[in-house]
Amino acid sequence: MREFETILSNLVVDVEGLYATAVGGVDGLLIEGFTRASVIDLESAVAEHAGLLRATRESYASTMSTPTIHEWWAVGEQLVGYVTPLSDDYFLLCVGSPEVNLGRLRIKARQAAEALKEVLA
Repeated sequence: MREFETILSNLVVDVEGLYATAVGGVDGLLIEGFTRASVIDLESAVAEHAGLLRATRESYASTMSTPTIHEWWAVGEQLVGYVTPLSDDYFLLCVGSPEVNLGRLRIKARQAAEALKEVLA
């Protein structure tokens, strides 16, 4: 799990405005996480985003004939949640401020996701 922690912590350091990252299971369980904001409850964040990801997958599959989700955003007043699936069972979650550079986050998260997929393999 040390490899997960290194990849996740590097992502938080590389993206200004990013508070926390985690690998979660679509079952809602936190696999590994890194946060520099003690107010972010990663276990709850992973559980909530897992449910939203499952619901989005089901909705897109049934109403839009698009079962594959490559990335998913939730933008709130105080936080931004970004999810990119790593497989059918796991996803990368990033939580940051609304001012986070979304373009940089997408690029760095994609790179981190590829590295995490190698660790999961």
